Parts: sequence; C-alpha cells; structure tokens
Amino acid sequence: MNKGANIKLKTILFRRGITQRQLAWGTRIDEGLISKAVRYNMTTAEMRERIADFLDVSVNELFQVR
Repeated sequence: MNKGANIKLKTILFRRGITQRQLAWGTRIDEGLISKAVRYNMTTAEMRERIADFLDVSVNELFQVR
C-alpha cells in the first residue's frame, strides 16, 4: 500500500493548481494525512473516497487499491 509517491494524485493537483493545503481544507482531512497520501500513498478507504469526490474523479483513477 505504501509503495512511494502517488504520482497520479500529485499530477492532478499540479494540473489543477490545487495545493495540498487546499485539498486538506476541501476534504476536511488533516494536512499531515494529505501529505502522507501524496508522498507515501498512505490512505484509508474513507480518505480515498473524500479525495476522489473533491477532485471529481474515480477512486481507481487516483489510487491503486490492493
């Protein structure tokens, strides 16, 4: 599950001009947890759902769930 950075998430945030702080505010997820999601791909099912909903993409598009 934590196999390094989540390049898909980093890319979509960059392309949309969204900071990790803005993502944290929009999803009501702690900034530290957002950082771990981006840098280490460490997430829970609830976090993945909230992030995908905020970005209006599917969970599978952002996260490789095993």
